[in-house]
Amino acid sequence: METKECAARRAALPPGFRFRPTDEELVVHYLRRRALETPLPPAVDIPDVRLLAHDPSDLLPPGWSEKERYFFTCKEAKYVKGRRANRATGAGYWKATGKEKPVAVSVPGPRSQSVVVGMKRSLVFYRGKPPTGKKTDWVMHEYRLAGAGLAPCRRSQDSAGADQPARLAEGWVLCRVFRKKGSAASTTSPTDDDAMERDDDGDGAVTAGVRFIDFFARADARRRRAASPVSSSCVTDASAEHCREQETTSRGAGDASD
Repeated sequence: METKECAARRAALPPGFRFRPTDEELVVHYLRRRALETPLPPAVDIPDVRLLAHDPSDLLPPGWSEKERYFFTCKEAKYVKGRRANRATGAGYWKATGKEKPVAVSVPGPRSQSVVVGMKRSLVFYRGKPPTGKKTDWVMHEYRLAGAGLAPCRRSQDSAGADQPARLAEGWVLCRVFRKKGSAASTTSPTDDDAMERDDDGDGAVTAGVRFIDFFARADARRRRAASPVSSSCVTDASAEHCREQETTSRGAGDASD
């Protein structure tokens, strides 16, 4: 799926840098550029993919270096005459959760105000056919242009003499696909429960699956174990010496009486 050109552009990012745009940046700097058919910024890999033709595991394979991936795609109508989007794939379907949320940007000026440039919708992938599909841990955020975000597209297509201005721009969406945290692959197994327990010395602690060792407590325990036989012997010797002193005292008292 990934071409050499895309791989080269993605590899151009300096070490340590990651593609983590905000919702506003995705709509204004990337989705709107794709709708206007203008080049994207360098070192950004957002390919055009027909998402309905792929399984989520194919879009983000196990060996993929990032935890999420971005795609451009065109919305497909479920029916020939209608605006309802098609969400079905070969192995399942994407189901919307909740309502669309506006994506707004702040406009500089004497009065601070926000302008809507797009809309964001969350979807979850289900395997099987509705309504008996099985919910998975694959999630997709879908962004579309709206409000002020469509204004440049309308002006561009009006100047070109398009019969249906902004219709093509409205069809483009930007999708963010990722696997939800805390999925079945990352849940705690029965063997992990044993690792969650403290060790015999009581100097180990586990937090969120990570084991921490208190080396100071362990050193104190070693000192206590090493000091215990010496202290007991000292007590024994001291008690014996005390007995001998009492015996000598008693004998001296007896001789004096004689």
